[in-house]
Order: sequence, then C-alpha cells, then structure tokens
Amino acid sequence: MNKKVKKKEIIDHYKKLVEFLGKVLGENYEVILHIIEKGNSYVGAIANNHISGRTVNAPLTGLALKMMKDKLYLDKDYVTNYKGFTKLGAEIRGSTYFIKDDNNELIGMLCINFDSSKHKKITNDILDLVQTQLNMISPIEVETALSNKEEIEELHEHENIEYFSDSIKEVVHSIVDPSLLNPNISLKQEQKIEIIKQLFKKGIFQLKGAVSEVAELLNISEPSVYRYLKMIDKDKK
Repeated sequence: MNKKVKKKEIIDHYKKLVEFLGKVLGENYEVILHIIEKGNSYVGAIANNHISGRTVNAPLTGLALKMMKDKLYLDKDYVTNYKGFTKLGAEIRGSTYFIKDDNNELIGMLCINFDSSKHKKITNDILDLVQTQLNMISPIEVETALSNKEEIEELHEHENIEYFSDSIKEVVHSIVDPSLLNPNISLKQEQKIEIIKQLFKKGIFQLKGAVSEVAELLNISEPSVYRYLKMIDKDKK
C-alpha cells in the first residue's frame, strides 16, 4: 500500500477516535489529534475544545514541539500527567500518545487534557467547611506544611508545563520572555540571535509560517531569520 495512503487511513482512524473519546470521557476532557507533516504540524481534530479554546488548524504548543524536537517518541510510546495552563489560567493535566508509522517516525499525537477546575472547586468548598478545624493546627504542623509546600514548588520548577495557544505568536510568547518582544524595545543583534536560538531549540520552526511570524515579532526580515538559523545550525555542528 502507498505510504501516503496508509498514513491517511491511520489519521482518519484517529480522527474518529477523537470524536468517540470526547463523547465517552465527557466535557471535562479535551481530546486533540495533532497531525505531523514535514514543515507543518497542526491540530487535525479536536473534541471539547471549550477547555483550551483551540480549533482545527491551530499550531502545536511549545511543549508538543519540544517533544518532537527531542524525538521523545523514539524512546517512549506516550507521556502522561504533565501540567498545562489554558489562556484563561485554568490548570489542566495532559497526556500524549505518540502515533508512529512502520519506520517508527512520528506522524501524529493523540492528546487528552483533563480540566480539574471543577474538582478543585469542590475540594475548596469542603476545606471551607472544616476551616475551623484547620485553624486549630499547631504551629509546628504549620511550619512543616510550609516546608513541604516549598519542596513541592521547587519540584514544579523542573516539571514539563504546557501552555495552550491557538496562534504561532502566542506559542512564541509562551517560550520567550514577553518583555523581550515589546515592540518599543530595540534589541541588539546578539539578543535577536539568542531568541531565535531559543525558539529553534523548542522546535518552533517546524510550524508552517513560523519564520514570517518570528521576523515580524523581532522586526527583522525573513532572510535575516534564515541567516541566523543557518548560523545556529552551523554552531551546533
């Protein structure tokens, strides 16, 4: 069977699976199929998109691009339970299944994001009911709890976190310090190269139209972006 035809059959199968899982899991679960093509990766199907606000043809997130860039799929079949944030700040838990062809090349990613905000609200309501008891905790227990909290927050600093975006510009802003992308700030050439290097490492240039978007954000020409990318690739070798 033709390789292109076989890939289409696999993708069509997962598109139906997205619809099925969206209905079975319910409104608290967003199900997304990312289609991976050379020079272009995008959302091919999505269910319960009210969670992230993304739509079909939206670009991949920074974390998804990093997984591709690092070729995580060569060592793992899936990644589970990583943290994510929607544009409105809601926290979700995500998991990704890598869809590979017969040559172990990545052709798609099936992602499931769980919106835990309703469950957290219920938890907070329960805690409010027992607030009086919580106020009776001894100072030693409070100190221990604060110490544990600091340890947990330190661990989260090293955790993979996904920020959901529906445009390349938003993906760039999730990777680069927004203060450096202020149009009123004049960046030095070294700073622009460093930003492009950072985006290159995250795999942003695997998205169609990324070069023109980055050129506009940095107020430089597209040929300049390609020139800097060539320099970065040369240094890497």
